[in-house]
Amino acid sequence: MSLLRTLPALRSRAAHRAWAAPFSSSASTSASAANTTPGVQDIFDALGESTSTPSPASTSTIQSFTRQIGAAEEQQEPAQEQEDGPPLPSEDSFPLGVNPAAAANAVVAKGRAGTKKPLYAVSVKATRNNTIVTFARPKGLQLVTLTGGKLGFKKSNRNGYEAGYQCAVGIIGAMEKELERTAFEWELNLKGFGQGRDAMLTAITTAVGENVKPLLTRVTDRTPLKIGGTRSQKARRI
Repeated sequence: MSLLRTLPALRSRAAHRAWAAPFSSSASTSASAANTTPGVQDIFDALGESTSTPSPASTSTIQSFTRQIGAAEEQQEPAQEQEDGPPLPSEDSFPLGVNPAAAANAVVAKGRAGTKKPLYAVSVKATRNNTIVTFARPKGLQLVTLTGGKLGFKKSNRNGYEAGYQCAVGIIGAMEKELERTAFEWELNLKGFGQGRDAMLTAITTAVGENVKPLLTRVTDRTPLKIGGTRSQKARRI
């Protein structure tokens, strides 16, 4: 029984020796070859000396290369600082404590304050029965009022285009006389959709109103628009 128990251990030792034999023999042969081959140790010594003591030419090349890299980095630093934020204005660009835009606005406002003109008003009421045009001062004081009936038009002709044009020509003449006395600006108020409305606009844009047109500051439509509510009055028929 003791012999049978020792057989597996002997077999395992023999197998281990057989498996490790090639590697141990190759390692031993390589070590012996390295020791017996002439010139191998000299080659390793030469390589060690070349890496430890570089030649003067190689050292000068490395130093010049490092200097070029340092100069390039110094040149790139200002550009990076400018990219971080907007460019700053030069110190002598404008006087400190003075805003050019504010100074210009102050000059313009001062010029406007010195040349402020009164605002007159021209009101046109153009209905389907008549045309009424009024020229008034700033506080509502009426200077001239012209209608189709005052100019000699009868019945249905009072709301025609010719009646509105004659009213416009008379009001523009009154405005030119007022300009001889004082300088002013004026606004146009329109009410209604009669033919006198278009006649007034035509007179202003033609040669008749070339003297007063540059003084026109605003055009306002004040026609009331009814939305819902009670039934409107019966239309007048002539």
